[in-house]
Amino acid sequence: MLSRRFLRVKAFQALYSYFQSEDRNMKKLESETFLSLERMHDLYLFFLTIGQELTHLSELKIEEARKKRLPTEEDLNPNTKFIDNKVFALLAENVSLKKQVQDKKLSWSNDQELMVKFNAYLRKHDVFKKYMSTRTSTFEEDQKFVVSIYKKVIPEFELLLSELEDKSIFWGLDEIDFVLSMVIKSIKKFSEASTMSEPLLPLYRDAKEDKKFVKDLLSKVVKNDKVNSQLISDKTKNWDVERIAMVDILLMKLALTELLHFNAVPVKVTLNEYIELSKWYSTPKSKVFVNGVLDKLVLELKENGKLKKMGRGLLEN
Repeated sequence: MLSRRFLRVKAFQALYSYFQSEDRNMKKLESETFLSLERMHDLYLFFLTIGQELTHLSELKIEEARKKRLPTEEDLNPNTKFIDNKVFALLAENVSLKKQVQDKKLSWSNDQELMVKFNAYLRKHDVFKKYMSTRTSTFEEDQKFVVSIYKKVIPEFELLLSELEDKSIFWGLDEIDFVLSMVIKSIKKFSEASTMSEPLLPLYRDAKEDKKFVKDLLSKVVKNDKVNSQLISDKTKNWDVERIAMVDILLMKLALTELLHFNAVPVKVTLNEYIELSKWYSTPKSKVFVNGVLDKLVLELKENGKLKKMGRGLLEN
């Protein structure tokens, strides 16, 4: 589920807070970083159960309509396409999802008012109206509709996003966007042949390797802070150090750490990753600045024989 890029992002965010804090505790840095990653998976599971809440509310609405003193034809013969959605049914029956949600005690039960408001918002949305314009559907149509809820409807419903941010300090907009993309990826993997045993995305692609990558990145950036600071300073002598964004300096420290201490990571991968992150988190000119400084550092490290890559790290594509 979590790509190496996102692991780098979480390491960067954690280290930014660490260096800003007066209480610099390495164990706390590691534990909070891994806790934030665990909470990402909780959010993934949480989002996957939203369909159950919505279909339940729709069932209640249908029952209420049928019990009217003078029910209409539509009340007596409602369009049940939404509550019969095959993808929602697969998620509701998914063994892994049910177990993980139960184990982690994840539930929308304390957010019923929010769900009612979201359900009302969904019903007014063009995505819902188009889907409900007919009474029957194929699996592909059901799947496309559910993807649209996560891709279009949820990101537009600001109340839901703000409520999630309030629920956890680890559920910011960046995290929500990433998790929604993972939910969509999971939904797209379903097919008509899928069963209740369909596997969900794990938190890590390779738990042992990914955890080691994050832990080593955090510890080595901290351990080599003075050395990295000097290397960067030597290549930015014509710049006013105080005017260089802290974000840029930290990104270059992360890049230097990978270049010098992660022998299996190709140089170009490291450079591309941190230059990309500079576009996300720093100033418009940061990409050019960070790229220029890192290019000089790589050239010097190669000349000094300090870039020691092996295996996959030797790749230069």
